[in-house]
Amino acid sequence: MTPRSASGAPPKLRIACWNIWGFSWEWPRRRPLVAAELAGLKPDALFLHETRSASRPWENGQSTPAQVAADSGLIVVDWIDAPTTHPGSRMGPALLAGEPHIETSRHQLADRRSVADLGFHEPWLLTARWDLNGACLVVASTHLPMQGLRNAQQAAVDRLAEVLPPLCADADLLVLIGDLNLAPLSSKLYALMQAVGLKSVPSLRNAPPTWPTSNTMYNRQIMDAGLSGLLHPEAPPIRIDHLLVRAGAHSPLKIVAEGRFGTAHRNGDLYASDHWGLWFDVAVA
Repeated sequence: MTPRSASGAPPKLRIACWNIWGFSWEWPRRRPLVAAELAGLKPDALFLHETRSASRPWENGQSTPAQVAADSGLIVVDWIDAPTTHPGSRMGPALLAGEPHIETSRHQLADRRSVADLGFHEPWLLTARWDLNGACLVVASTHLPMQGLRNAQQAAVDRLAEVLPPLCADADLLVLIGDLNLAPLSSKLYALMQAVGLKSVPSLRNAPPTWPTSNTMYNRQIMDAGLSGLLHPEAPPIRIDHLLVRAGAHSPLKIVAEGRFGTAHRNGDLYASDHWGLWFDVAVA
């Protein structure tokens, strides 16, 4: 896809990524909050994580990507409908955009044959490529296993470090964005950044937290599910969703703005998701 500017100015894309908590707790009430956030952000392309297939009567046969597409006016370009540990639930990353003709690729980062405890979902990498005035942009997005699943997380990070370089060999700008489940001081995060030549935008020391958006909301979900692991009410949120970039020394592509979103629209203490989303604008310099 080659973006065009009506004014004749160099093209610019706004790309976002958001873990929207799938069809989990309180989705019918969170769905309009998700729609309101996206209406304000107006992304050209949107990577979603924890998106699920329809498995309940009130979903009317519509997957999460299909519902978000219907609410936002975007089109489902690609969606990895992968199995989970629950026989009635399938979940994976999705790409929505205003333009359906985007080149994408899929790579599974770890599987249950090689990793005994992979967690609820399979880690997949979903990538997309854009041509901006002859310059190549590659955006890769993934949701890695939780921190407690050390073997699964290490296997996925190692595979990610192998897969990314050949995928972006011809890219003027590579962006890795998503819920990496890696805190800023994680040795796995630094090893990945070093292996691929990535840097954080903004720098890790200045990057704002992304999870949870509300300790109270997260704890309500945990209690409703009958699980352990409540967060202390005063525990500060942490950065586990990241925007990592690699650009050539003379790349014509630049990230000209970036930020997080996801908390402007809420119903009491109910937010659109337990994660903030991340967005960035990339343009031809």
